[in-house]
Amino acid sequence: MTQVWERLYVGGLADAEELGDDNPCGINTVISLSEIPVEHKRKGVNYLHLPIADDEPVPARQFDRILDALSENLRWGVVLLHCSLGVSRAPSLAAAYMDACGYKAIDAAIAEIKRLRPFINPSAILLSSLKEQLR
Repeated sequence: MTQVWERLYVGGLADAEELGDDNPCGINTVISLSEIPVEHKRKGVNYLHLPIADDEPVPARQFDRILDALSENLRWGVVLLHCSLGVSRAPSLAAAYMDACGYKAIDAAIAEIKRLRPFINPSAILLSSLKEQLR
């Protein structure tokens, strides 16, 4: 799990599952982008399952749901945005959110996340889809 912004963390399913045992970062909300939902849940943590496919364009409706969920939950707490491994979907959507709220353009946000989490490898199809929706 990697902190990519003030109250936003990016990670994989394993990070979300580990919150069931320990929550040192004070995560209030887990937003799951993977097809597999979190099974081992922590009491007092809000879990949202908004799956998207990797290597495919994100449907506009689902894109809006994810950005709305990030916006709403970051207002009152700390969010873990995760996909299967925290390599493509979660970092890409975190970067799209940073762009949408005016913090950084998506490419600059991806570069910053990559500096913090060097092993990310966003899908070109996914990123192209997100850039199209941010226009």
